[in-house]
Amino acid sequence: MRNPTSNDKQGLSGDRNGLLDLLRFGAALMLVLYHFLYRGAAEGGYLIEGYGAAGDAISLGYLGVNLFFMISGYVIIWSASGRDWYGFAVGRVARLYPAHLVAMTITALATAWWAQAPMTTDLGHWIANLTMLAPMFGQPFMDGAYWSIVIEIIFYGWVMIGLFTGVLPRHTDLAVAAWLALICLNNLLIGSRPAELLFLTEYGAYFALGAMAWRLTGEGVSALRLTLAAVALAMTFQAAEVQRLDLLVRIGEAGSAAQLALGNLAIVAVFLGAVLFGRFVSPKPWGLALGGISYPLYLIHQNAGYILINVATPGVGKWIAVALATVVSLGVSWWIYSFVEPRGRSIVRSLFHPAARFLPRTGRSEIVPAE
Repeated sequence: MRNPTSNDKQGLSGDRNGLLDLLRFGAALMLVLYHFLYRGAAEGGYLIEGYGAAGDAISLGYLGVNLFFMISGYVIIWSASGRDWYGFAVGRVARLYPAHLVAMTITALATAWWAQAPMTTDLGHWIANLTMLAPMFGQPFMDGAYWSIVIEIIFYGWVMIGLFTGVLPRHTDLAVAAWLALICLNNLLIGSRPAELLFLTEYGAYFALGAMAWRLTGEGVSALRLTLAAVALAMTFQAAEVQRLDLLVRIGEAGSAAQLALGNLAIVAVFLGAVLFGRFVSPKPWGLALGGISYPLYLIHQNAGYILINVATPGVGKWIAVALATVVSLGVSWWIYSFVEPRGRSIVRSLFHPAARFLPRTGRSEIVPAE
């Protein structure tokens, strides 16, 4: 395990929720199992063999993405409350890009070697994915999991605008209220796809619930905050049902509406439990490490994991192959977390730091290290 960074030490000093890192890792592992045991065979023929009842048991594992969104809403609003817009923006780039660059390139190399449909690539595909916004350039994501990173980037963009204009953190509750109004209006009445993309109305309720969880626990209880949290909670169930119907269209099967509602209730309950009780749990170095590898694990496991499983299955059997892919994904994720990310963050901050003196600032002048 690498030595704690200055930011880790800050977390170990008590200014950190001791359960959220574990929850991040749990969400990432849930998605690994979902992709390896269920989606790989169920959709698109990514895996040459399926996993039967084991796959069916984890068929709601995609809700791990929604859990990530709630955690993000909580942590980002928390961390942004003490930042200037430029420090926040650079911190996000430093947090996201180095791991993405390395994980995406590893996936590209594995895909180029495999070179079998539906997993193929070329130089133009790799170049487009350097931007993290490949569909804007007419190319698919290098890995199907990357779509949610774009959702996160749009959310960070709105937070950055809020910090630049002064709306955040001063008027956070009103900003969330306006956002929830847009979410309800678009999801229940209008159904505009551009609005869905621009204002994240499909998944915004999860971010909003996370944000209000922070406001309630970190800034105090109020009638407005409780009301906003209740509206956001209700809209997560609507969002989950839309996901279920989308799965029916894409792969021809999905859990029942009741099963999906129970699954959504479970991830919300786990998240809220971590928020309420995590502040009483002292963060440990191993917990920080598990939380730290969750992002690179999310980035690296899917397509590269499919390829490894397909290569290994004929020789060792599908169960040992999936265990091997899981272990290798964890190992590569730890390497990215321990060696790539610290150096990458340092490079990003050094590249962007000179521009800070020429840009309008809204608060703290230094670039705060990324979480």
